[in-house]
Amino acid sequence: MEIKGSTRIAIVIGHPIKHSMSPVMHNRAFRHLNMDCSYIALDIKPEGVEYFVKGLRYTNILGVNVTIPHKTAVIPYLDELSEEASFLKAVNTIKINEDKLIGYNTDVYGFEKCLEGIDVASSSALLIGAGGAGKAVAYTLCKLNIKRLFITNRTEEKAKDLIRSLTNLFKGEISFIPFGKLESLGIMDIIVNATPLGMEGIKEDLDVPSSLIGKETTAIDLVYNPPKTKFLKIAENLGAKTLNGIKMLVYQGAESFKIWTGIEPPVEIMEEAIKGYL
Repeated sequence: MEIKGSTRIAIVIGHPIKHSMSPVMHNRAFRHLNMDCSYIALDIKPEGVEYFVKGLRYTNILGVNVTIPHKTAVIPYLDELSEEASFLKAVNTIKINEDKLIGYNTDVYGFEKCLEGIDVASSSALLIGAGGAGKAVAYTLCKLNIKRLFITNRTEEKAKDLIRSLTNLFKGEISFIPFGKLESLGIMDIIVNATPLGMEGIKEDLDVPSSLIGKETTAIDLVYNPPKTKFLKIAENLGAKTLNGIKMLVYQGAESFKIWTGIEPPVEIMEEAIKGYL
């Protein structure tokens, strides 16, 4: 792709950022659609976030993605937030609309696409992890009227804070359960790993009791590198349907693409790019 004076730039910011796969899928999408755009990753130190975001309104940057650890730090410098971003207190997409900066959280849309074909309203779900990704998963499940949601997290109070905020918005039954008591749950319809456990470079794997997994279970791991974690391998061997984090990654990126450009993104092309890279 030739970079010219007319080329619009989209950016993902984080610290560190070299692990990001967003440039892979967005640049493939730009090439496929023959758009004069390019996507780059930019490492912004925490002390530089304010200056970067405030400066956006004076540029012709197409749009910005935000990843760890800046998803909350950017919020004070934005003019508006979407409903999801406001609730989650996390922004992963910034739209530069003339002189206005609008923050979105497209992780909710990305995870919602992972649940297609599942009758969420009649399901029980176990969510492992109450961090940024876990909050987006919990919000999405509640938005889709999950019948019963159990949340486990190493820091109990963090999980209970999330449960309190969800209870104020949604009617479903939401409970905290210590990791050591998971076996008491029986077979779950949906199990989601929203922690880094099992990720390439993380020494610790996620060990979910096999008594929670049956043929009717959908096991979702938001980790996408490796594409099949120990958790997913075990679930697959027990007859469960399995899904890694690639779909959520692609669809949250696709929604960002649409927010910035107003154009329907080539989702299949973006997914092919990620899978090819991995």
